[in-house]
Amino acid sequence: MRLLLTGLTYFLFIGLCLSPMTFVSCDDENEGIELGNYLNGTYAPGNEKNLLSATIDGETVSGDASATFHSGDLKTGSITLNNVIKGYSSIVIDNLPLTEVTEDDYTRLTFSGEKTVDDTFSFSYSGYIVYGNLYMDISTH
Repeated sequence: MRLLLTGLTYFLFIGLCLSPMTFVSCDDENEGIELGNYLNGTYAPGNEKNLLSATIDGETVSGDASATFHSGDLKTGSITLNNVIKGYSSIVIDNLPLTEVTEDDYTRLTFSGEKTVDDTFSFSYSGYIVYGNLYMDISTH
């Protein structure tokens, strides 16, 4: 019986010593990285998890379109447009400045700018990304 109590005391002691280490790693220091990881991904029309809602000159993009979003710091990011603009299978928008906008109970990242693809084609864009949704309006020149 004494051996059993000694063993239980030992395990309780070890358990109490290790339990603070479990809580040490639970801090809010990396919240931005977690949010960025949550937003990173490929968005497409009809995708319930990551919905792409995009227009080009007021017309909704085709169902074959997709956009891949990535940001490591929530201050800059990149978007790769796949089959979004007719005649261009893939267009990358790098160094995309992101601005956090908080409304009511949610925060969204907004962006806007212009992209020159080649000598004959350029476009302006604006939009935002919020949990599971990427909204983007494109105007061609």
